[in-house]
Amino acid sequence: MEDLYRFTITGGISAATYVLVFIVGIVSAVLACYLPVLAMFAGYVQRGAAGNKRKALMIAINFILGMVVTSLLAGLIIALLGQQFLPFVEKYRLLTWIPPLFDIAAGLQLLGVISFAMPAFQRPLSRPELPQSNASAFKLGIPYGLVISPCAIPIFFALISYIALQGSPVHGALLMTAYSLGKGVILVAVAIFSISILRKMAKWGGPVKKIAGYFSIGIGIVLLLVGFAK
Repeated sequence: MEDLYRFTITGGISAATYVLVFIVGIVSAVLACYLPVLAMFAGYVQRGAAGNKRKALMIAINFILGMVVTSLLAGLIIALLGQQFLPFVEKYRLLTWIPPLFDIAAGLQLLGVISFAMPAFQRPLSRPELPQSNASAFKLGIPYGLVISPCAIPIFFALISYIALQGSPVHGALLMTAYSLGKGVILVAVAIFSISILRKMAKWGGPVKKIAGYFSIGIGIVLLLVGFAK
């Protein structure tokens, strides 16, 4: 998180900044903590595409477009309102303790100790053609625009803090879009290769989910201890 923050503050808004944020988006989607989302997405795409890679690609693209809409609006809001809340954030050291608490809570959810309501990939089908609907994929992607892996929460907070400090709605929207597109690269790969990915996840999904949960809780505790030790 600190490396990203120092890079963007010293380098300013540049092409390199957008490339970095795009890469960060890719990294956020390949961390172990994001595996449950990828597994659900793979199942959703496979039901809709029925083995057709072209359909799978279209479903993924529309899902990603939905994510981009949410991310773009979030970037605008953070840039416009963020500076008003920065003094409050600094006074109460919110970036010191909120991200670790998110990590711990997300880890507890991965372990099944607690449960948060999330937009569902599994939804009742009133019409047989619903899984193939690009509009359905787009609408489902909208709430997932801000879904991040627990392990990537510190990076995400660094990004939105930087957007708030810059105060540029245009750059805020574009940076959040770059972040979503980075995650979209992984989602497209999952959509295209969903058959093989589903087979592997069916075998290893449970153990990896538990490992990710313990890892997320451990990271959260360490970040809390380090943050309050300063």
